Amino acid sequence: MFEILVSGVGGHAAMPHLTIDPIVTASSIVMDLQTLIARTLSPLESGVVSVTKFEAGDAFNVIPASALLRGTIRALTTETLLSLRDRVEHVVTTTAKTHGCNVTITYSADYYPPTVNDPTLFEEFSKDVGAMLSKNGELMGIVPTMGGEDFGFVAEKIPATFFLLGQGTAHTGPPTNYGLHHPHFALDESVLPRGVALHVNLALRALKKLGNEE
Repeated sequence: MFEILVSGVGGHAAMPHLTIDPIVTASSIVMDLQTLIARTLSPLESGVVSVTKFEAGDAFNVIPASALLRGTIRALTTETLLSLRDRVEHVVTTTAKTHGCNVTITYSADYYPPTVNDPTLFEEFSKDVGAMLSKNGELMGIVPTMGGEDFGFVAEKIPATFFLLGQGTAHTGPPTNYGLHHPHFALDESVLPRGVALHVNLALRALKKLGNEE
């Protein structure tokens, strides 16, 4: 996650020549950041740079002295993630300089590493347990996702597997097929018992496996 503060010179909207407009500068930064993925990242790699908040001014006739941008950077490898962070900073600083503005960019203290399943653990243990609890007796593979996950920190330290339980439109109540962070997202509580059973079976079978290895 990042926060970009663009500082210019405020003034009357009718006299923009006496100002250094941070809104124009911040708008250019947003547009320039969109080229990072398309023109600096290999087509064989994946990454996301999204600006999700633009905050500036509070009056229709005043050019503000500053503008604030917030957003996020995502990638499927730590190396790509750190590379994109450096490129974001370069674009931000050079664009602000071109417009005559000052700029500061702040990143969150801990970037979220990609959550990567350990292939050995998945093939030798997790896959069978997950399939046993699924509706059709097998796991459904999905394409990689850019969603950030706290569990990624755990998976960096020890072999791990991350399951997506999934949900669909419930038979009663509001529709539950909207994605996470959608304004109409609703939890299908009927899937919760399956999630409990998955955790219980993973724990019991892990203990049994560890006991056999001893």
